[in-house]
Amino acid sequence: MRIKFHPQRRAILGGVLWLAGFGPALAKSKKQVIAPGRASRVTSGQGFILEDERRVRLAGILAPRMAYEDIRAEPLAMQAREALKRLVSNRSLHFSDPAPDKFSRLRAQVFANNGNAGNPVWVQAEMIRLGFARVRSWRDDNTHTNALLALEESARQARRGLWAEQYYAVRNPQSVGVSIGSFQIVQGRIVDVAEVRGRVYLNFGADWRQDFTISIAPKDKKRFERDGIILAGLSGAKVRARGLIRQQNGPILYLDHSQALEILPE
Repeated sequence: MRIKFHPQRRAILGGVLWLAGFGPALAKSKKQVIAPGRASRVTSGQGFILEDERRVRLAGILAPRMAYEDIRAEPLAMQAREALKRLVSNRSLHFSDPAPDKFSRLRAQVFANNGNAGNPVWVQAEMIRLGFARVRSWRDDNTHTNALLALEESARQARRGLWAEQYYAVRNPQSVGVSIGSFQIVQGRIVDVAEVRGRVYLNFGADWRQDFTISIAPKDKKRFERDGIILAGLSGAKVRARGLIRQQNGPILYLDHSQALEILPE
């Protein structure tokens, strides 16, 4: 059976600090001007506070969670914070591609001047390359997802940082049910595709009442089609998806943008 889809284009990037000059183009990709700043305190592997009290959250990635109240820290949380601290401390920081944030933080791509005449460091890319964060895209925050995914793949293959920990392993559809309520990356083969009242279900087992399923709303289906992914043609396709695992009959992942679903080669 021929699978009717058009694979997304993905940038093939080397594991270098600034990715051969790609960064300056990113920094200029949005017209909105955001005042630069300097970090006064790094709070986690994905957040810090500027000297002018603005709170910054690294867009497009997810670093290990720090301990919070009665919630334990995730593995390598302290190491991730130290990695981010090394990247942003004593640097002039510049920002681009801001995304909405309900906590009034500056959620953006971050670039750290290295003090030399060279190009600044793209902080998100370095955190991913070093293996101290995973890619997490959102419908309103996915401009550079493909570039970051390429770096994540390289870090995972090399088992850098968190990729050496079973806690962060890519799950398969049969085992992801124990991870309800957490962000996971799931890889497997779609058994069949069903559409019910416009909603698309990508089923990974014969029993949709128990097996892992990806659900895509009618309005979001159109976004996938605009990005060249024909959902109805994905039966038999090998895919990798990411997001928050929920419970509805069996484990389910709701996707609302195409960057969260990778079509993998055979």
